[in-house]
Amino acid sequence: MQVAKILGVPFKTSGFEETVTHLTGRIDAGDRTHVVTANPEVVMVARSNPHFRAVLDQAYVVPDGIGIVYAARWLNYPMRERVTGIELMTALMERANAYGWSVYLLGASPDVIGKAASTLSTQYPQSRIVGVRDGYFCKEEEAAIVEDIAAKRPDLLFVALGSPRQDEWIHTYWEQIQVPLAMGVGGSFDVLAGAVKRAPLIWQKMHVEWLYRLISQPSRWRRQLAIPQFVAAVLREKWTQRMQS
Repeated sequence: MQVAKILGVPFKTSGFEETVTHLTGRIDAGDRTHVVTANPEVVMVARSNPHFRAVLDQAYVVPDGIGIVYAARWLNYPMRERVTGIELMTALMERANAYGWSVYLLGASPDVIGKAASTLSTQYPQSRIVGVRDGYFCKEEEAAIVEDIAAKRPDLLFVALGSPRQDEWIHTYWEQIQVPLAMGVGGSFDVLAGAVKRAPLIWQKMHVEWLYRLISQPSRWRRQLAIPQFVAAVLREKWTQRMQS
């Protein structure tokens, strides 16, 4: 599987269906995988956070954002499409339903994660939700949470603690939890719970979900500043490549 280095972050270049098939195969083969869904904002955080950058270097990073796909093309990498977090989570839940996999949910508020668990149990009745824990815990409670995950041995662990915390948390406890696949899912539980609406399909097809979220949640404007910074950094890297060729 090819890798595209976008500002130093190693992205898998496979399309959505190929990614789902590959991850399913890894689970069947017993190859443990930490999946990170990264957009331009995540890349920019990694540039200023060496610890998070190290986490990404060891993870299975997929392009959750059309900006990553465009950047890959500018830098001459063969990346066809984005692999969004909520769609990847949904696809993995479909596999869990087909194969009877067990699932553990960690993160979000107590109300949100309860509704998300109910939604997943209804939509994927052959999967098994073996653990549900909200994200409102202190450092002293983490050992008990890790022990609970390890004891329940889920096939899939979905963690919604926000980025970069969710992936740093998975990385920190990777050896203790021993799950086949763990993935940070950001706001996916909020969408499943109905607390946040995803952009309409036409916005998704036009690749402007980020604009829909900004209009719906104006408080996100500071986070969106990462997008022009990302574009500028990629263009500088492309110029450097040209000068060196």
